[in-house]
Amino acid sequence: MTNLEELFTKYNFERGVSSAESIGVLESAIGFKLPDDYWYYALNYKRFEGFIGSEYVVLWKAETLLSLNNDYNVLQSLPNTIAIGSNGGGEFIGIEMFDHGRHRLIISPFIDLNNEYHIKIGDSFSGMLIGLDSGATFFS
Repeated sequence: MTNLEELFTKYNFERGVSSAESIGVLESAIGFKLPDDYWYYALNYKRFEGFIGSEYVVLWKAETLLSLNNDYNVLQSLPNTIAIGSNGGGEFIGIEMFDHGRHRLIISPFIDLNNEYHIKIGDSFSGMLIGLDSGATFFS
């Protein structure tokens, strides 16, 4: 997790502790296991809002994910996807589970919840952050 720690320091992520139990409850509700690198973030950091590279990123606190996903109807419309944040401009950042437990990070519009609009933005949570820090954009 060294690369993640360096990025968290570079972009002033604020440390905070979430309980593994609350993340386990979330996984039970969504029906799939979250990736290890996202677990690490969720357990050790608070909500983040700011630029990573040239993209604006909002990452929600783990304890709010279930209620926010229910409010936006993400879990009902996209059973293999959980929104973990947004770009502040009408799209959510999500983790999509596919192919028997593999994950990818996606960005997709809030207004038409259909996986045909998912755009892959990383093979992992850390890959997404490293990519953004290296100059990648959500819609490139």
